Amino acid sequence: MKYRPTDRNFTDPVCGMVLSRTTALAEADHGGKTYYFCAIVCREAFLENPDSYLPKHRQRGMPAK
Repeated sequence: MKYRPTDRNFTDPVCGMVLSRTTALAEADHGGKTYYFCAIVCREAFLENPDSYLPKHRQRGMPAK
């Protein structure tokens, strides 16, 4: 599918690539949120250790919600 400017953009938490739901090749749920990935290898790396790819809360070192 082609990218449409009206699509919501997501950032692959592993490699930082910007994509949309229609251009994502993989997705995974973690902590009640869906994450989108540019490739299966990025999804697999994320699932091995999700907390290492998620931003930390600035005050308490906790993952941002």
